[in-house]
Amino acid sequence: MYRFFEQENALKSDSLYLNSENTHHILNVLRMREDELFEVVIDKKVYLGNFTKKEGESLVVNVKDIYEDTNESKIKIHLYQGLPKSDKLELIIQKCIELGVSEITPFTSSRTIVKWDVKKESKKLKRYEDIAEAAAKQSKRGYIPKINGVIDFGMLIEQIKDNVSILAYENRGNSLRNVLRDEASKNINIIIGPEGGFSEQEVESLAENGAKVVHLGNRILRTETAAIALVAMIQYEIGDVNEEI
Repeated sequence: MYRFFEQENALKSDSLYLNSENTHHILNVLRMREDELFEVVIDKKVYLGNFTKKEGESLVVNVKDIYEDTNESKIKIHLYQGLPKSDKLELIIQKCIELGVSEITPFTSSRTIVKWDVKKESKKLKRYEDIAEAAAKQSKRGYIPKINGVIDFGMLIEQIKDNVSILAYENRGNSLRNVLRDEASKNINIIIGPEGGFSEQEVESLAENGAKVVHLGNRILRTETAAIALVAMIQYEIGDVNEEI
C-alpha cells in the first residue's frame, strides 16, 4: 500500500485534500483507481482512504480509518556525516532513512575532499529533501526526517556537546555494544568522517566534547558503508530490529 505525507493544512473541515505533487503522483505516475486504498501521514497520524474526486489541483480523500503510526524506532538517531564526494550523500540519506535515522547533518572537516558550493546549496538541499521523502514513503516512516544544511567542524563540536554521541573511527575505539550498554539515552548522535577520515586532533577534540569513540571491526569501511552499517548496528542493539513483529 502506498504512503504519502501531508501538512496539517491538508485537513479542512471534515475532508482531506492532497497537495498538487501527491495528486500528480497518484493520477499520472501510479495511475491509481478511485477504489484503491492508500495512506496519508500527517504529524505521525495515518489516514487510510481512497480519493473520490479532484477539486482544482487537489484530490479529495475519503478517510476510512485513522490510526497512530507504529513504524518508528524507539530511539532517535541524528547522523552527522562528513561531506562525501559525488552522489554518495544521496545514497547515505536514502539508506539511513530506510534504517530509521531521524535527522541528518552533513559537515566539513580538515580532510574533506569535496568543495561545498554555497551558491548551489538551496538546490542541493531540495534534492536531498526529495530523496528523504521518497525513502520515507518507501520504508513507511511516520514522518520525513530532517536534512540540514552543511556545517563546519566547529559547529559540529557545539552541536554534540552534552549529548550522547558515537564517533566511528578506524584506528582505535571501544566496541559499540559496550558503549551502548552504558548509555540509557534514546537520543543518539553518530559521527562519520569523510573519505579522508579524521585527523588525530579532530578525534581528540570530539572525544573531549563527549563523543564516545568506537570501531566498526578490523576492516576499513568507505564513508557511505560506515554510516549505513553503524545505523543498522545501533538499531539491532537498542532499536527495533531485534524485536518481534
